[in-house]
Amino acid sequence: MWASGQSADPPRTPTLPNPAPRIAAAVPNGAADIDATIFAFARDLLAAGWRVRGLLQEFQAAGPNCEVTLVDLADGTRYGISQRLGSESTACRLDPGALADASVVMRRIAGEGADLAIFNRFAAMEAGGDGLAAEMLAVMSSDIPVLTVVQQKHLAAWRHFTGGLAAELPPERSALDGWFQALHGG
Repeated sequence: MWASGQSADPPRTPTLPNPAPRIAAAVPNGAADIDATIFAFARDLLAAGWRVRGLLQEFQAAGPNCEVTLVDLADGTRYGISQRLGSESTACRLDPGALADASVVMRRIAGEGADLAIFNRFAAMEAGGDGLAAEMLAVMSSDIPVLTVVQQKHLAAWRHFTGGLAAELPPERSALDGWFQALHGG
C-alpha cells in the first residue's frame, strides 16, 4: 500500500539514466492537478521554441456530468470526447468516435515529427489496445519523445505496453522539466 491506501505499485522513482528514456508517464497522486501542470509545461516549452505537439485534456465541469475535451497543442482545435448518457448511467462516458476524430492529431505527429508528443492519457482503452494505443506506438517508433498520464490502476498495463522502458514521474513540474532537460542533454 502507498499514498491514499492504493494497492498498486507506486511509480518508480525518477532516477533518470543518461540518456533519459524517450517515453515518460506522469503518475497522478490525487494531490496535484496533473492536467494544469502539463498544460503549463507544454505552454512554456512552446514559448521557448520547442516543437511540442499532441492532445491535452481539460474538464468543462466537475462531478458525474463533467465534459472532457481534448485540445490540439498545434492549433487549439477542441475535440469533445464525452458522451451524454444521462445522470443515472454508470457506463463509460468516453465517445470512441470522437476519440477517433481526435486521433488524426496524433497520427500527424508521427509523419511531421516533434520535439515532444503529449498524449492526454494511457487509460483503459489503450491498456486494451484501443483508444490512442496505435498512435502512441507509431510516434514511439518514430523516435519522438512521448509524455502521457497514467493512473495507478493502469501502471501494470503501461509497463507491459512500453516494455518497461518508460520513466514514471511524479505529477510535479520539476519532474517534467528534469526529464525533458535530461532528454536534451541539459
